[in-house]
Amino acid sequence: MIVFCEECGEKNIIDLEELEAGKEPRCKTCNDILRYSIPHKLKQKLAKPKPPSQPEMEIRLGDQVILVSQTRPSVTMGRQEHNDIEVIDTRVSRSHARVEFRKGKFYIIDHSTNGTYVLVEGKQGINLKRGELHLEGNGVITLGRKVSPSSPKAIHFTTK
Repeated sequence: MIVFCEECGEKNIIDLEELEAGKEPRCKTCNDILRYSIPHKLKQKLAKPKPPSQPEMEIRLGDQVILVSQTRPSVTMGRQEHNDIEVIDTRVSRSHARVEFRKGKFYIIDHSTNGTYVLVEGKQGINLKRGELHLEGNGVITLGRKVSPSSPKAIHFTTK
């Protein structure tokens, strides 16, 4: 883009990539800061489309918060400490269930003997046993038995 310096009148060529990088354009003769405006058509060409935001799910047990997304596509839950979320209860299996992100959607997969209870906000609760369920919105997951959403063993989830 061509810009004339207001101070000395010199013709300057401004590199648009340098403008995008935040570099301040200066006159090549007198080093004065150049004033410029980018034409509307050129602004449209330069505008970079925002990449579509990736879905995320926040899983919360007490103070522990884990984000499930394309970056971290799986979270395990169970009684043993190798799990991402550890729930100590006699009805919870060692490797009870996991939440997975697949093809842009979230799923809960139950591997347990006693099942996983899922309560999605605005829907009826589901007792999942050795199966999987598509998760969306907000809700509560309880392992091994149905407990109150206010229970310290209730795992809350929120999709974003």
